[in-house]
Amino acid sequence: MIVTQEEVVSRFFKIGSSGAVVGALHILTLLLGWYIETDGEGVIALTGYNFMESFILSTVGGLVAGISLLIAYLVKKLNIMKAVIGGLLVSGGALALLSPIYIYLFKILAFNLRGYPDLGFFAAVFTAIIQLGIGVLVLLTPLKKEILIAEEAAAVERYPTPSIIEEVELGAPMRREIRRSSVASIVDAEDVEEGICMICYYPLTSETSVKCSACGALFHRDCIDAWVSLNRVCPNCKTLISH
Repeated sequence: MIVTQEEVVSRFFKIGSSGAVVGALHILTLLLGWYIETDGEGVIALTGYNFMESFILSTVGGLVAGISLLIAYLVKKLNIMKAVIGGLLVSGGALALLSPIYIYLFKILAFNLRGYPDLGFFAAVFTAIIQLGIGVLVLLTPLKKEILIAEEAAAVERYPTPSIIEEVELGAPMRREIRRSSVASIVDAEDVEEGICMICYYPLTSETSVKCSACGALFHRDCIDAWVSLNRVCPNCKTLISH
């Protein structure tokens, strides 16, 4: 199966988004009861907010997942994107998992509190393990293989097969003309009032927008420069881009 560069990037962001959602859910577990204390005559439910350590560890651990997506968006290279999303998700998941474990070992058991863990404690552990597992999944994704497959797919579109080369050499003027006209360039887009970049899908401005001379698709200058350096073709019409 052929996997394009765009599909690999989309896959990383989908996995990273799942980790960010789990990180947010982990922070919400602070609102639930983590421990039911039965030392006195009554029953007291202790939430994650009752412990400063759990509040800090869980909040930081959950936020790190969201920050990883923001940093990855600013990065254009897949290997760096993989390291950022995977590394920060693992780090955030480790902090999130440390939060309930630390509270149970060094607060509840250390002070000999009588009672039992509540729903929030198990929810915090569960969401932390999921976040940690998603980060490990990103780091274990075989990126080198994905890049090779993507480059192979681009090469098929970029260069003619031996049979086509032979036909051009033996004489096929129309085919020769089509091959020559299939080379495009990236030029400035004039009078762009509104538009969406075909790569990042963010709005364009007249100062930052360029277009493909073959199909007229609009892009940010930085987005298309990064794309062409990896693929050599227009992401919209697949025409070979000349430097």
